[in-house]
Amino acid sequence: MRRNIKEVGNGPVDKEEEDNENTYEEEEEEEEYTEEEFLKLNAELDALHSALDNLEQRNDSICDRLRNILAENQSIREDMEVVQEIGGDDQKQAGQ
Repeated sequence: MRRNIKEVGNGPVDKEEEDNENTYEEEEEEEEYTEEEFLKLNAELDALHSALDNLEQRNDSICDRLRNILAENQSIREDMEVVQEIGGDDQKQAGQ
């Protein structure tokens, strides 16, 4: 790509850079929204916010249930270990 440099009051300016600025200004002028478009966008953002809140609540609920299940499993394992220890002690005493 060939770059043109031209002299301006403040020193050399890259022509490509100047073109990019003009393009940005043109896009900025074209992007004028109506109040109706803003209201529609606002409604869509509200819907997304509600959906994300719903997902967050579901996630929290799932995490709580998982914690409860893990606690129950740990309790059951501890109980099973105690029962096995008692059963092992009974067998040792019966063998004597």
